[in-house]
Amino acid sequence: MAREHRPAAVIRDLSRVEGLPPGEARARAAVVREFEFRITPYYAGLIDWSDPRDPLRLIVMPEVEELSDTLDFDPSDEAANTRVRGLQHKYPPTALLLLTDVCATYCRFCFRKRFTLATDPAHQLRPESELDSAERETTFDISEGVRYIRAHPEIDNVLLTGGDPLMLAPSRLAAALTEVRSVPHVDVIRIGTKVPAFDPARITPELANTLASAARADARTHVMCHFTHSRELTREALAATTRLQDAGLVLTNQTPLLRGVNDDPEELARLQRRLASTGVAPYYVFLCRPTHGNDRYAVPLAEAVDIITATRARLNGLAKRFRLVASHATGKIEILGRHAHDLVFRYHEARDPADQDRLLTWPAERPLTWLDEVVAAN
Repeated sequence: MAREHRPAAVIRDLSRVEGLPPGEARARAAVVREFEFRITPYYAGLIDWSDPRDPLRLIVMPEVEELSDTLDFDPSDEAANTRVRGLQHKYPPTALLLLTDVCATYCRFCFRKRFTLATDPAHQLRPESELDSAERETTFDISEGVRYIRAHPEIDNVLLTGGDPLMLAPSRLAAALTEVRSVPHVDVIRIGTKVPAFDPARITPELANTLASAARADARTHVMCHFTHSRELTREALAATTRLQDAGLVLTNQTPLLRGVNDDPEELARLQRRLASTGVAPYYVFLCRPTHGNDRYAVPLAEAVDIITATRARLNGLAKRFRLVASHATGKIEILGRHAHDLVFRYHEARDPADQDRLLTWPAERPLTWLDEVVAAN
């Protein structure tokens, strides 16, 4: 039997980060009281902590800007999609089950920081019937969510998410996968995770086989990886993705486009090229959602289009399969590119079926980082 992965103690105190210049932890004390810091020793070892512009450091490092902006904690209006505790249903074929509020390491740009990083439960969403309750948005007990899925035959794929589901014990994951797979009309099970990047040793053969156990010959299980920068594609990380592939899992990747991290065509092309060459299919590049504290990561729409255009020019067909999208409250909106003087968008998925595949435009010279005004104008 494979030996269970026993990770080194996670680092939750900035002062324990080896190589962080003196005084930086103290300068961020107020931030981590409100939005927790968490990092694996493995990932901490990939970062040059002496370089304030190190892209991996920017992914995980708390900054005082997180306390000062006025952005929403739920920019995609996930509250409107919550049907029962731990389940969201926004698009007819797809349901989300939120299994945990914990990740191996906390990304500072997390669009669900209201229950991952945030220490104040007032930031969380709760159904109206639970407004007086301190219950979280995630749940280990997915029985109510599975009953909802059974009652909605239009749902043919289910995404296990959180937090990071791979932080759960294999036995808990196996139970959840068995429940979901027992629904006859569910063909696809997807698992969203950044564990291969943050803690690849956690991907043991036992865990890989647990994830694969929910597959059928005609219904594979998909792992939605979150590699954000090519430096995350270490020998250890690629060994983890290989273990998942060898178990029969289908791997894809999605990443946000982040100022200072991967907003460079050379870097983004390097990431997508290496993913495609190892059999991890590029899937989505997301605009960074305007969640509270995320101003520092925002890339204006026109610039994002130019970055993606220049990136695709460097890639072969397999590596350029990804779509540039924004997970807006009204739907997943693909940013198609420029036409004449306009930016052109299309509803890739829509909350309102009448919006499906609808085109939208916006004058390219008018600066914008999110799509609220685009939707309102169209």
